Amino acid sequence: MKLKYKLEYALLRSAVFCINLLPLGIINTLTSSIAWIIWVFFPFRLPVAYENMSTVFPAMPHAKKLRLLKKAYRHFLRAAGLILVIHRDEISTMIDQTRVNGLDILDEALSQGKGVILTTYHGCWFEAYFAWFSRGTRPTSLIYQQQSNPLCDGFFVNQRQRYGKYLDHLHSLEKLQTYQNALKKNRILIISLDQNYTDNGTPVTLFNRQFTCARGTALLHLKTKAPVLTSVYYLKNNQLHIDFERVDLPEYNDLSDEVISQISNLSIEKYEKTISAYPEQWFSLFHRLWQKSGYPKKIKRSLKEIFA
Repeated sequence: MKLKYKLEYALLRSAVFCINLLPLGIINTLTSSIAWIIWVFFPFRLPVAYENMSTVFPAMPHAKKLRLLKKAYRHFLRAAGLILVIHRDEISTMIDQTRVNGLDILDEALSQGKGVILTTYHGCWFEAYFAWFSRGTRPTSLIYQQQSNPLCDGFFVNQRQRYGKYLDHLHSLEKLQTYQNALKKNRILIISLDQNYTDNGTPVTLFNRQFTCARGTALLHLKTKAPVLTSVYYLKNNQLHIDFERVDLPEYNDLSDEVISQISNLSIEKYEKTISAYPEQWFSLFHRLWQKSGYPKKIKRSLKEIFA
């Protein structure tokens, strides 16, 4: 085991210990203060986030984009610290009071006995979303990207699993058969689609711009005939919302690239409504989604716009 990994893990556990000595209200105030400092002095990936916001809202005035991005940094920091306090009673209450729309659609899909391919996006409140499944009664598997540090990776996986017993983790580099086996057990299989997947991906269009996402959703549907659903999650009036929606797909008889792209597009297009309504809660604002390079070096901000 590399010394670097051990030091990173020790730092992580020390931070978790110190943070959990504080009341949740103080933690929220602290993350808001850190978010403000970052926004004013060190706005990381602002050019990327600004370009992505411009793709979502091409006609939005510059000043309004900056106001939304300021909120996005605050949501980003709050969400980043959520997994460290996910076991708190206050967070448990928030999960228990989640407003769920379309749960009947999810249960109807599960009743077919083929498992459910549940696509989703990267929202800021992903840890609360995962906790809802872990705390629930529907066996669920999450395809996730393993961290390079195995100690830290194990910590975050254990944090999610200590919250409940119904969510397990599958590495994103597993063979397709592993995911098929999860579906054969009639599990929900969560797959995030809003990631630029340059290695053997499929072209999709989101907000009238194309990028390449993973082919797994389409391939799994074509091989297993498991129903495909989409899910989004967001905070509204300080209440967590999770919405499930069916993806209506025709019968397919082949595994062509065209079919794979069509299934992926029919799935991902359903995210646009929620992203447009809650853009500051979209974690992928900070990801190089539509392009890997070519971003401006700096976004101009007046003092008025910074402190607005």
